[in-house]
Amino acid sequence: MFDREKELEDLKRSISSHTITLVLGVRRVGKTSLVKVATYNMPRVYLDIRKFETASYITYNELLEELRRSLNNFISFSKKARGYLGRIRGVKILDFGIEFSTSRQRPSFSSILEALDECAGDEGTRLVIVFDEAQELNKLRGYTILPSLAYAYDNLKNLSFVFTGSKVGLLYRFLRINDSSSPLYGRYFEKIILSPLSRDLALEFLRRGFEEHGVSVSEDFLHSAVDVLDGIIGWLTFLGLRTLRMRFDKSVIKEVLEEASKISINEFCNFVEVMGTKRYVEVLRAIGKEGATWSQVRRYLELRVSPRQLFVNTCE
Repeated sequence: MFDREKELEDLKRSISSHTITLVLGVRRVGKTSLVKVATYNMPRVYLDIRKFETASYITYNELLEELRRSLNNFISFSKKARGYLGRIRGVKILDFGIEFSTSRQRPSFSSILEALDECAGDEGTRLVIVFDEAQELNKLRGYTILPSLAYAYDNLKNLSFVFTGSKVGLLYRFLRINDSSSPLYGRYFEKIILSPLSRDLALEFLRRGFEEHGVSVSEDFLHSAVDVLDGIIGWLTFLGLRTLRMRFDKSVIKEVLEEASKISINEFCNFVEVMGTKRYVEVLRAIGKEGATWSQVRRYLELRVSPRQLFVNTCE
């Protein structure tokens, strides 16, 4: 970890004292690394919800399958967990792990959380359940886990939930934080926000990274890299690795920028397709030209997008 000492301690403290923690920040700013380092020596169930990013929707059975894989990793370290999970209707304990029924006998989310809470309590520890890029759970159809989370918040004191999110608005929409009818309304959420590195720290990050590999890089190269990639630690790391493998000239900075742009555009297009509306594309065009105020963006939308076109899947 680099320059995340405060966030690291804040997250550890939050996990030990709060039921729900939100770790927020743009993509590749280091949220996943922070969470994994903070929970390294803790009992942990880690669900990578990023795998559903291109999906139009998620079924409960698909979420259960992701949870099953995570639990199989967990029970390899906690033998007691097998016994607690084995009591649940719809759960089968096998030599190589556990299986969930996908029929009407499938286990409820609450019953799984109860078993994990009992196991953690028996072992005198606190179990961390991580949902990485949790905003993708907006796509869950036919089932909601919010009542189970509210039940856990009120009754299961040996569990701590961590939700990371790069699309903060969508994460809040999933959790329905400001919705008075939401099962989680009125509950406290600790928030840890990761910002990009400052310019000086971004330069120091690259400088120290190359020094650890015994490589001397010109200051001009470092400044050019930070000018282009800013303080997003994921892209700076990518540049460092690419540079070590290929060459030390400014053309590699341009290549990394092009790859980063392609990935970012693809992520944005997936978002637009899932949301099913053209207005995000037009908003980006309005902002991208010269920058724009909210009133200017609204006026631009009214001129460019008819009501019929607002719900067209397009990223052209």
